[in-house]
Amino acid sequence: MHSTLTAIALNTFRETIRDRILYAFVLFAFLVTLLGLVLGSISVGQDIRILEDLGLFIISTIGGIIAVFVGTSLVYKEIDKRTIYLIFTKPISRWQFVVGKFLGLALCILSITFLMGVFLLGIIALFTTSTHHFAAMIASIGFIYLELLFVIALATFFSTFATPLMSVLFTIGLWLIAHVGDSLLLFGKISTNKAITIFCQIIYYALPDLAQLTRLRGHIMAHQLISTESILYLSIYIVGYLVILLTLATFITEQREFQ
Repeated sequence: MHSTLTAIALNTFRETIRDRILYAFVLFAFLVTLLGLVLGSISVGQDIRILEDLGLFIISTIGGIIAVFVGTSLVYKEIDKRTIYLIFTKPISRWQFVVGKFLGLALCILSITFLMGVFLLGIIALFTTSTHHFAAMIASIGFIYLELLFVIALATFFSTFATPLMSVLFTIGLWLIAHVGDSLLLFGKISTNKAITIFCQIIYYALPDLAQLTRLRGHIMAHQLISTESILYLSIYIVGYLVILLTLATFITEQREFQ
C-alpha cells in the first residue's frame, strides 16, 4: 500500500517538475534580487521589513499560482488523456490515486517553497545577521506552506469533477473568500435580506478562516510572542480541512466509472 502511494506521489512530482515548474524559482530569484537592490539604494532602517513582507508575498503568490494551475489539472489530465483507465486496471485504490496526486504536488510545492525561502533568507542576510529575523521568516514560510496545502487540496477536489478552467475559477474564488470570511459574515449580519444572511453564514462556517494565518504571520514578523497552543490549533484546523477535501475527492472518484 505504502509503495503504491509513494510511486504515485513520486510520479506526480516528476511530472510537475518536468513541466518547467522551476522557472518559477528563477522568476522569484530575479524579483527578490531586484527588490533587494532597489530597497538597498532608497531606504534606510525599514528596508529589511519591506523586503521580508514583499518576499513572503511573492512566495505565497508564486506558490499559490502553481498550486492552483497544476492542482486543478491533476486528475482531469489523467481523465482527458484516458490514462486513468490504465491506472485503475492495476491494483490501485481510488484513495491511493487521489492522495498520491495530492502528496506529489505537495512535495513539489514544498521543494519550490524551500528554494525560494532559502534564497530570500540569503538576500536578507546581506542586510542583517539578527537571528530573530531568520526565525520569524522560517515560521512565516511554514505557515505559507500550510495555506498552500489547503489550496492544493481544494484544487485536487475540484479536479475530480470539473474542467481545469472551472476548477481554477472555483479554487481561486474560494481561496479569496476564505481570506475575507470575517467581512463576509459582517456583511451578512447587516444585510436586510435573510437569504443573504444565511448564505454568508454558511460560506463562513464551511470555509477555513485563512485570515487567521495571515494575522498569525503578522504577529510573528512583528516579533510578538505566539502561544504554542495557537499554532497547534491552527495547524490541526487546516489539516482537518485537508482530510475533508481529500475524502470528498476520493468519494467523487469512487462514484465515477473508469472501467
